[in-house]
Amino acid sequence: MAAEPLRIAYLIPGSNKEPFWQSAHAFAQAAADDLGFVLEVHYAFNDAKRLLATGKAVAARAQDKPDYILFHNYEGAAPYILNAAERNGVYAFLVGTRLSDSVQDQVKGPRVNFKKWLGELRTDNVGGGYALARMMFRAAHERKLVSASGRYKMVVMNGSVGDVAAIDRQDGAKLAAEEYYHGDITMRAVADWSRIKARAITARAFEKQPTASLYWVANDLMALGALDTFERTRRIPGVDTLIGCFNWSPWALKAVAENQIEFVLGGHFMEAGAAIVLLFDHSRGQDFADQGTSFTHDHGLVTKANVRAVYQRMVRNDFSSIDFRVFSRVMNPNWQRYEFDAMTFLAAMK
Repeated sequence: MAAEPLRIAYLIPGSNKEPFWQSAHAFAQAAADDLGFVLEVHYAFNDAKRLLATGKAVAARAQDKPDYILFHNYEGAAPYILNAAERNGVYAFLVGTRLSDSVQDQVKGPRVNFKKWLGELRTDNVGGGYALARMMFRAAHERKLVSASGRYKMVVMNGSVGDVAAIDRQDGAKLAAEEYYHGDITMRAVADWSRIKARAITARAFEKQPTASLYWVANDLMALGALDTFERTRRIPGVDTLIGCFNWSPWALKAVAENQIEFVLGGHFMEAGAAIVLLFDHSRGQDFADQGTSFTHDHGLVTKANVRAVYQRMVRNDFSSIDFRVFSRVMNPNWQRYEFDAMTFLAAMK
């Protein structure tokens, strides 16, 4: 009699109506199907209490108990989910943003205080924020979008003051401004990931920083809010003003194709799918710990040059054509290390 397939419970903090989480679900499902796992997905609908309650209930189940729990540290839930997994003998794997310093001090790292915590995989948000700002400063230099003072001025619009990913991305942008000759961040604002609030902030930026030509924006919806305000001014995106943002949503990619947005970094929805590759190897007796227990996933860059190819893949939201086994060390024993990269995953689509 064939053994029952192993089961993964994936706890998604957001809503099944949000395009980002729809893509995260679809990508994880494709990986699980290809690698022979049963995947169950639980949405918390942006409710930390619901996420935590679900995590505890799933870990404690007597019937159909998962072998692995994949989860995000939404509003500090990580220590509690790790504790529930540990008590109930379920392996846990953290994906998404890094833990805050205070939580990190509390839980240490994988396999230290929590032996069932196998590892973590996160996107390099500091590196992403840095890369986006650096590209924007360079583009401004090439197009001579310089203020009368000789400075390349940037407005940074973040989504949250407390979100770890938002903090890290802004820190990356700050580092790029410090390194880039004649590059300045002249205004910072928080729009709570909201298109409507981004409109008002952009209007205020025009008043306070009229010579700023660069708008670094932490997500796609806020970038669209900035564009809404641009339409009511004499600013011409792609000509005298450049916007860069995060998230490969269809509308952000469409804006790139129409020269409204210059750069979009994305692909971080792939984190759970990449983690499932690691869990596959672990389940086959190839513990990834010889490579470490903390892994990074790199953003992918979309510009006018490659937007058509990325859009065609993303608009389908179907990743079933990817052969995830090509990323596994069990299936490729000569590989020296794992490499998780958004563009490499996309290129594997048929």
